[in-house]
Amino acid sequence: MPSKKQYNLVQNDDYDTRIPLHPDEAYHHGISFQAKFIGTLDIPRPTSRVEIVAAMRRIRYEFKAKAVKKKKVNVEVSIEGVKVSLKGKKKKKNQWTDDSKLVLMQHPIYRIFYVSHDSQDLKIFSYIARDGASNVFKCNVFKSTKKVCNLLFASDLPVAYALR
Repeated sequence: MPSKKQYNLVQNDDYDTRIPLHPDEAYHHGISFQAKFIGTLDIPRPTSRVEIVAAMRRIRYEFKAKAVKKKKVNVEVSIEGVKVSLKGKKKKKNQWTDDSKLVLMQHPIYRIFYVSHDSQDLKIFSYIARDGASNVFKCNVFKSTKKVCNLLFASDLPVAYALR
């Protein structure tokens, strides 16, 4: 029996993870997000999502207990990897800044092990990367300026990996 009311099941597909949000060329140049860097910690190789979320929350609470101030950063996702740089102060138009001095960390895309967000706080996201020299896993935790940014980060990283 046909329904009396017609429903449009897909009214807003802006957040559909199956639809790419950015054109492929954007991943070659890099897609930038503004966030606050909470902290990083060495962790053993995680074997489950529960361990990853526990590590992310442990980092948040440890850095909060130590009263470590969050740094404003730009997180850039590209086919090269993830680059985290300090957000510079506003400069005059005629002054130049050296970006190489502002880079906090940079991880090639093939070293990124896992990307996650916290379901309890939708502004929190993290990624785990394996350090090249020591083979240690580092969990890097961020707080985005908007709830949407962590979802974008989590969906953009796999796309960048596929395009490389």
